[in-house]
Amino acid sequence: MAFDRYHSSASSLLLTLTVPKNRRIIDLNNVPLVSGTSYVKWHLPSSASAEHRGRTSKEAIREHKVAWEYTKVLPVRLTIDRSGMLQESEIHFEVMQEYSSGARGERIILGNVRLNLAEYVDAGEDGDGTITRRYLMQDSKINSTLKIGIAMHLLEGDRNFSAYVHIA
Repeated sequence: MAFDRYHSSASSLLLTLTVPKNRRIIDLNNVPLVSGTSYVKWHLPSSASAEHRGRTSKEAIREHKVAWEYTKVLPVRLTIDRSGMLQESEIHFEVMQEYSSGARGERIILGNVRLNLAEYVDAGEDGDGTITRRYLMQDSKINSTLKIGIAMHLLEGDRNFSAYVHIA
């Protein structure tokens, strides 16, 4: 098991760690409207690869809640700095809502959630290593929470790194 090695312009050595990410978008609650549909778009801003972006299906809002049970598994490459600390790797989720307004449909952004994937490496609580949490949406005028489960495990490379421990 070997690391890929990259040299930055400051000639510091960066080591790369590859981990598969199992991401589940489970549900959204406290939706203020009782009709329409909702979906979640997600992407890794640090990657231009098409496999590092996607979206859930459009699901109906029922009793101020939307359920998806969307699962996606894909490899993600994280970088380890000289001090042995995993570097941040963000994932963005954007919650969209569609509804009919008279003769035409409307689409609005309900809010978004930004997470640092480095905080999830080998930090799972369930038997499969998944951390499942509800996140209050950011840039939102409503108090809806998005329930997301993330599991990350080392695929290749040494386990000589320190991961973030900010998850509570």
